[in-house]
Amino acid sequence: MTHTIKKMSLIGLILMIFTSVFGFANSPSAFYLMGYSAIPWYIFSALLFFIPFALMMAEMGSAYRKEEGGIYSWMNNSVGPRYAFIGTFMWFSSYVIWMVSTAAKIWVPFSTFVLAPI
Repeated sequence: MTHTIKKMSLIGLILMIFTSVFGFANSPSAFYLMGYSAIPWYIFSALLFFIPFALMMAEMGSAYRKEEGGIYSWMNNSVGPRYAFIGTFMWFSSYVIWMVSTAAKIWVPFSTFVLAPI
């Protein structure tokens, strides 16, 4: 049995990073509130936030390319194992709040759209 190695494309990686940082639910809500005037703000945020964030992540990834622990390895080498655990725990715990917030921002307007009386 041969196993083929699947590789992620650059566009797929960029979209995953954008979604995890910016949030999936922010795009529809920004368009709903501002319409097409939200587009310059997306460009502004890309220039001032996402490009520096991508450069920082690329720097950390290349500096610790032999490490296998991700954010824990980065923090362990800089602040020690105790604070690395606390920081990693807080990082992953925040995703619980993010998931609930995303669900509320997407499914509540969607259900209103689908089930609203005409």
